[in-house]
Amino acid sequence: MSSQVVDKIFDTGFYWFKKAESINRRVLDNVKDLGSGASNPITDPLERQVAPIGIFHGFENQKVLKTISALGLSAAALLMWRYGGKLLPRPPAHLKQGDKTCVLLFGHMRDPITRQIVMDLYRRGFIVFVCSENGASENDDDGLFHIAPIDLNNMIKYLHEMSAVLSSILIVPNSAYYPSGVFTTLSSSVVQSEMEQNVFAHIKALVKLLPHLTPKLQIILMTPSLPLNYGIPHHSPEYFIAGLMQSFHRALKYEYPQSRIYLCHLGVLKIAGSSSSYKYLSASGSNISKSLLMPLYNLIVSRKSWWFNFIERLAGDQRFYGKWSRLGYFLGSWTPLFILKVF
Repeated sequence: MSSQVVDKIFDTGFYWFKKAESINRRVLDNVKDLGSGASNPITDPLERQVAPIGIFHGFENQKVLKTISALGLSAAALLMWRYGGKLLPRPPAHLKQGDKTCVLLFGHMRDPITRQIVMDLYRRGFIVFVCSENGASENDDDGLFHIAPIDLNNMIKYLHEMSAVLSSILIVPNSAYYPSGVFTTLSSSVVQSEMEQNVFAHIKALVKLLPHLTPKLQIILMTPSLPLNYGIPHHSPEYFIAGLMQSFHRALKYEYPQSRIYLCHLGVLKIAGSSSSYKYLSASGSNISKSLLMPLYNLIVSRKSWWFNFIERLAGDQRFYGKWSRLGYFLGSWTPLFILKVF
């Protein structure tokens, strides 16, 4: 029985092959007739047979060249993606001793991700100013200063006196400690307080500061967008924060076209003993050093080199730090929520 089926399939395939061959032969004969009736007819019979075939060979050669080019570009892109980090030069692991490059970060040190970012940049040689509403005007060391928004003038004075350069401004909302629950059961004053502390206070301070700085700035905005992108219920404060940060990113891009404005989406990160930066997700996050701290440092330090700056520009102004961040941005609404809890 099986041999009869195979024979039938073979006979059907052979029939369609012969039919395609006859159609192709008729097309060639028509092309030859058109060539013989042209205004400059080819007198030599041999040339009359070869010319149309040469045209077809030209089309085939073009297709072959396009195919080879596409395959070559694909192979080059694959090699760059797989081995680019080893073949291309990378920024140094830390700044040179005596470098006076400064970074201003708006955020709260009680937040674990903010604390990790601050300490990593400090260890790499940056002079770090941490600005928050509850920040006291003090310094832990010559390179780490805690200031309140009303003391930002002291930072500007420091830049002038020390001939230092403000390289980047970071705004880092809390990545944890948000109240959760059904929206109608949350206290409006609590939600308002979260929005004020994590977005509006930073925006007000930045708006007052920007006129005193060079227009060619690098501003990096972090956003806890994972619940919003995946539609995780009962986390409305994070929806509000993520939505405000996205709107703020667009406003800055339109108002300050000379500056480089980045929006960085925070995924699930593994921090010290905690396997997930989102307390309500049991999935183990990616290593914070490799997934956030290193690429963030590369982005900040890229301003010192035209080559590194070019590489970072190719990546665009949307960045994805941590597990599930990129997938959530592009396909979050199509992704089942159980994946976040299982994998």
